[in-house]
Amino acid sequence: MASTPQFVFDPYSMAVQEDPYPFYAVLRRDHPLYWSEAGRCWALSRFDDIAMACSDGVRFSSARGNVLDDDPARMGRTLGTSDAPKHDQLRALVNAAFMRGRVLEREAQIRQYAQEYLDAFVQAGGGDLIQALSARISASTICGILGFDRADHLQLKQWVDGLIYRDPVTRQLPESGHEARRAMIAYAQNTIAQRREKPEDDLISALIQAEVEGHKLSAEDLMHTVATLLGAGIESSSSFIGNAMLALHEHPDQAQLLAANLAMAPQAIEEMLRYDTPTQRFHRTATQDIEMHGKVIQAGQSVLVMYGSGNRDETKFKDPDRFDITRPPSRHLGFGNGVHFCLGSQLAKAVSRIFMEEWFARVRSFSIVRDQVVRMHSPVFRGLRSMPVRVSTH
Repeated sequence: MASTPQFVFDPYSMAVQEDPYPFYAVLRRDHPLYWSEAGRCWALSRFDDIAMACSDGVRFSSARGNVLDDDPARMGRTLGTSDAPKHDQLRALVNAAFMRGRVLEREAQIRQYAQEYLDAFVQAGGGDLIQALSARISASTICGILGFDRADHLQLKQWVDGLIYRDPVTRQLPESGHEARRAMIAYAQNTIAQRREKPEDDLISALIQAEVEGHKLSAEDLMHTVATLLGAGIESSSSFIGNAMLALHEHPDQAQLLAANLAMAPQAIEEMLRYDTPTQRFHRTATQDIEMHGKVIQAGQSVLVMYGSGNRDETKFKDPDRFDITRPPSRHLGFGNGVHFCLGSQLAKAVSRIFMEEWFARVRSFSIVRDQVVRMHSPVFRGLRSMPVRVSTH
């Protein structure tokens, strides 16, 4: 009698990149605390465990990186890679800059970018939705908000892509990724220097000027904060739009429902974030021995908090594998949980909502060339590198 193959979860594997959800289901059911030998980390897959770990910065630290094999230069220096009190001070300063820079008041600018790129896309009868639309809209938006030259938006997106990619053989950031990091930091530092000399109506200027209780961002903190906002801002919106449009294509009844009632867009976006969030797995480090589910996470070991799995938890969501934009809004983990809840969540939702509104104002039907869809390779993020789409306005 043949033996049952042993279950293996490897966050770097191509099978997990293509479709992690069957793996998550097995983990939640049989291995709620799982040691991944391939990833050299523990994996938490149930909603309540993930929410608890994200809310417990004392035992589950972010200061040794929030992604697997994080850059040591980032550790302890960014919003996502710091613990209290450093994190609280950084967040207060960035919040102050967001208010000063009026980030959430830039909807007209975002809509202008969406209209410009969508008009060209529709006129051409379609194209690569990622490269021609979602990447351009998200990168242009972040350039406008931070204060980078919009003419450089494609170069910035290329650098961000380089930072995310992991070689499937070595499982490391390749040299091209290190080069992208150096180039992006140099670019950011140059713009920061310009804004110190001549402030403008942008977020970098606001970050330079932000002050809370006598504290200001140091030069190093400012550089890392700008780089983090740039990378997260571009990737989260671009990947979300791609994932959302793929889900709508695979569920045409939901696409028709949304097209017929665009007032549902905010609710639909919440379901899209739950169903297939771009941020699948973030990293924490145990600061002490932690016993869970009859096992012990040893101090110093890595832990993956798997948002994508928590969002499909059967104990939290009815029929969780069903994509339903009429699902009543409920708490999900699409933007994380606890003190590291995504600072740019409202901006990301605004970009996505505007895209949906402008898309369905122009497009009556669309089809995806499914065998030409290319996914990114990352142990953390879930998104697309390419997705050819044909559109019809009739």
